[in-house]
Amino acid sequence: MNKIFKLFMLAVVVLGFSSCYNEFEEPAPAKVWTKEDFSNSKLISIKDFKQLFYNKYGNGAASLGKTLEITEDYVISGKVISSDKAGNVYKSVYIYDESSQSAIELKLMVSNYVYFHVGQTLFVKTKGLAIGSYRYMLSVGGMPTAEDISKGYANRNLENTLFVDQHVFKGELGSLPDDDILVINKDNYKTALNDDALGRLVRFEGLTYKEGTYDGDKYPQYLETTYPGGSTTAVYENKDYVKEGLTPTYAYSYDGNRYYGSSLFGFEDATSTSSGNYIVRVSGYSNFALQPLPKAGSEGNITAIYTKYSSKSGGYIKYQLLVNSMDDIDFPEHTKRLH
Repeated sequence: MNKIFKLFMLAVVVLGFSSCYNEFEEPAPAKVWTKEDFSNSKLISIKDFKQLFYNKYGNGAASLGKTLEITEDYVISGKVISSDKAGNVYKSVYIYDESSQSAIELKLMVSNYVYFHVGQTLFVKTKGLAIGSYRYMLSVGGMPTAEDISKGYANRNLENTLFVDQHVFKGELGSLPDDDILVINKDNYKTALNDDALGRLVRFEGLTYKEGTYDGDKYPQYLETTYPGGSTTAVYENKDYVKEGLTPTYAYSYDGNRYYGSSLFGFEDATSTSSGNYIVRVSGYSNFALQPLPKAGSEGNITAIYTKYSSKSGGYIKYQLLVNSMDDIDFPEHTKRLH
């Protein structure tokens, strides 16, 4: 009898462990947030949210480096249109609000593609965060420190996942239909593309890859970054691939050194980098850094986040294309030049 009782108790324990194990293996599904969950907050379009900054500081050179702390309970939402999986987008997630056809950068952490999927809707509780302007580009991040401000940064990344989870809420998974991507070509780039599209995903059709000097800069080039004599202050120098005996590629990644590369694409009648010509700037850490550039004069398409950059004073404006991956660069002929 005692033996039967022991066998019975053993069976109960085994079944108990099995039940706990199954519960561990099958956690409750994550909540999918909707607009109704934020009914007590102030839902605002991304366009109107950015306008809060412009109302105070304007959109000219005087706005660079300025910070607007959000003190009201504003919530913005949009679809994820960027991915850092290829290593070119860094510590950022761009979201697009189709209702206002506007987009903005969220300054977050690394490996965002693991948590936030392209096409997924995100809701952002912005109270306590800051809209900042860096070289004309607006972003949402944490309040800047004194050191950030001294370096020209108007907000900071939310590096801690616990902090991110207090502000960013995941909505439904989705996709990016054609209507979410602005299409620009040589017939409409002067009329259909302006600064309202900054931060948006734009498909440029019929771009020509160009080599040569534009506005005093020679393309393609890479930005060598050194710290001579053990200095903590970086020294930057633009380098010509050909003069250095290198194949012109999207970026520089040799011997453990990784530098940004800049190449020029534009529409045929454009002669300035401030209109009609666009710089594709690629990180040396991207997985396509050493992909050869196209043949000079060849035509193709590029889908990228549309961004703007300037000198510290707000002059020398250039428009840059931030590509998510090599798949977004569609040129039928790429040069295969040997070192």
